[in-house]
Amino acid sequence: MNILQHTELEKITKQAQSTLENSSFPTKKNEDWKFTEIADFNPKLYQTAKNNPISKEIIEDIVGHEPDSFKIVIIDGLISSEYSNYPQNTWIVLPFSEALKNEKYQAIILSKLNSISCQKHYFNVLNMASYHEGTFIYVPKHTIEQQVIELIYLNSKQDYTALKNLRNLFVIEDQSEIQISERIHTLSEFKFFNNIVTEIFVGKNTNFSLYKIQDDVHSSCLMDSTFIRQEKDSNVFMHTFSFGGKTIRNELSFDHNGENINSTLKGVTIIGEGQEVGNHTLVKHNRPNCESHELYRGIYQNSAHGIFNGKIKVNKIAQKTNAFQQNNNILLSKKSSIDTKPQLEIFADDVKCSHGCTVGQLDNDALFYLKQRGIHEKNAKALLMFAFCADVMETVSITQLKNKINKIIAKKLDVNSDFEI
Repeated sequence: MNILQHTELEKITKQAQSTLENSSFPTKKNEDWKFTEIADFNPKLYQTAKNNPISKEIIEDIVGHEPDSFKIVIIDGLISSEYSNYPQNTWIVLPFSEALKNEKYQAIILSKLNSISCQKHYFNVLNMASYHEGTFIYVPKHTIEQQVIELIYLNSKQDYTALKNLRNLFVIEDQSEIQISERIHTLSEFKFFNNIVTEIFVGKNTNFSLYKIQDDVHSSCLMDSTFIRQEKDSNVFMHTFSFGGKTIRNELSFDHNGENINSTLKGVTIIGEGQEVGNHTLVKHNRPNCESHELYRGIYQNSAHGIFNGKIKVNKIAQKTNAFQQNNNILLSKKSSIDTKPQLEIFADDVKCSHGCTVGQLDNDALFYLKQRGIHEKNAKALLMFAFCADVMETVSITQLKNKINKIIAKKLDVNSDFEI
């Protein structure tokens, strides 16, 4: 590794360590954390996760056996060449430690690493100060890949409560078209805390889709921070599906760095007893003639708790902005709850911005109508909830992925019907 580059990386890490030493762990007195089950994210409760062996049968069962499908498999933070399959003639997929040995990728990593993420965020600083490994994905200009690339995180079994910090950097150059899906599988029966920071740079005239499928074991906790910077004429479609895990906090930040940018943020949350999912979004409209469309739907059963905190910021020069934000929720139990807070900060005068939220129960009239036509009450409720999720699911363009999510939704709703939405 080039000594200069090594020194620069050490400088960034040491700065983060110094910042962390002078930072206080968030409390509920902080407005951004007042509704979060913050105790689940206290790093003092966890030990550093170890890399333990996993049997080939378990890995293959989780990863799948489709030989022609594209996958990037990350086992305990390290890319597995044995189980990964992606277009290697165009994509560069490397651990940070490997990418930093190449002068070309050194420069890219050090110019972009931590450049758009919030330095004051406690868990981002924690991640930068002590990340175990990271994945560097580089997609060159004019890359068109119609098939989705599945990014699979696999955490080995631990003998104690464990913490893993992972940091990713994706650079997608101009005039490309890429689709990535993510999922996490934790094998440990003890409490496991994933603190993942992903920075994504989307080039000019590029179309990028990212699907996060969160259906991990109940003992897992996830802090998932994703920062996306878009250049002019780019389109980003972001879908987050939250079903499994004890406590999940998704932090999603979009930074518009050019004109004619379109950002779509959508999500479905279906959780039950003892679960909490928080979706915290920020879209920064920094240039004129850009759009953002935001729609999150939540279904909460038993004593589940949901959080939605969405913010849209429109800069003074960002005229002709079109921004929409909506959060709709269904509470299926008196014990379930949702804290929702859509926000607008507008400093331009020629804009079209709107936001709103709803909290309610299933429509009894619609339920009665379906039951009168011979549909069992359980299936009738499920049908209404599938319809409730339809506006989010309609923009999932990959049939195989859409079918997989539909099956997870049916399982969460405890029905065997093969609904299609």
